[in-house]
Amino acid sequence: MEVAEGLHRIDTELGTRVSSLYLFVGAHACLLFDVGVDGTAQRDLAPYLASIDVDPARVRWAVISHADVDHFGGSASLRELIPTVTLACHRMDAPLIADYGVFETERARGFVQPWSFDEDPAALAWTREVTREHVPDLTLSGGERVRLDEDWEVELLHVPGHSRGHLAVFDPRSDSLVVSDAVLGDAVLHADGSPAFPPTYRFVDDYLATIARFESMAPQRLLTAHYPTMDAEQALAFLAASRNFAASLDHAILEAVAAAGPTGCTLAALIEQLNPRVGRWPEQGTATALAFPVVGHLERALQTAAIEFVPSDTGPARIRSTS
Repeated sequence: MEVAEGLHRIDTELGTRVSSLYLFVGAHACLLFDVGVDGTAQRDLAPYLASIDVDPARVRWAVISHADVDHFGGSASLRELIPTVTLACHRMDAPLIADYGVFETERARGFVQPWSFDEDPAALAWTREVTREHVPDLTLSGGERVRLDEDWEVELLHVPGHSRGHLAVFDPRSDSLVVSDAVLGDAVLHADGSPAFPPTYRFVDDYLATIARFESMAPQRLLTAHYPTMDAEQALAFLAASRNFAASLDHAILEAVAAAGPTGCTLAALIEQLNPRVGRWPEQGTATALAFPVVGHLERALQTAAIEFVPSDTGPARIRSTS
């Protein structure tokens, strides 16, 4: 649907969840934000373009928000649909988007070293199945402006936290902020609104700074990849929920590590203890998602010396409180 003048939301099916692409349609050119998974361009984007009478060749730019497969896995599919499109992403996420092997090593399986914690094999098989990567044509730093019409420009923002190179798009004409997964509330949702799994932010201080930036912008409309469209009041509540979840998880982690005593605990044991307590999503099958924010908070606690990392020659490393 068209959620603001020239700004279209295209909802695609992602298992039991919704994954939304956004299309900015100007008189001079169009910009697509996110490309979905392999086949999304043919299955969802092409029919939508036809329904609003937009020639695919008018889509001049496709900006990938970040390096997760539900956002970049359809890169090759989009290139097949629109050979002239310029694929762009942030320079910090570009190596993962260009090469699935780098994505799997550094993100999907990023906790094997030094935490001895791996992704579920079935999940890894799915990420490979839905991905046909394509090397981006252009890398960005944030702050770029894209002209879509004589009197219409949108701005690309660098909003790290969920990933190092996450991007968002701000449309000043409609005061709409399109953020993909840059903020994630207190749970990622199924299509029916029920919680699916934890917020998967990764870099805590960056994530909190991004939340604060969005709060200071106070947009009239907040648009994400996996949540309903939000008005100004709903956006502020969502941002507050995102910040409050991070604060409560930080407290729960430090409390659990301290309770483990001088022997400490492994990452797997910590997640197993936290998962039933810190959220409202199902415990089954969500441990690897919870690893993202938990490791982020542990890394921050290591930097402040609130905890210490204890390597082991005979098993997984352990985390121990210093207080």
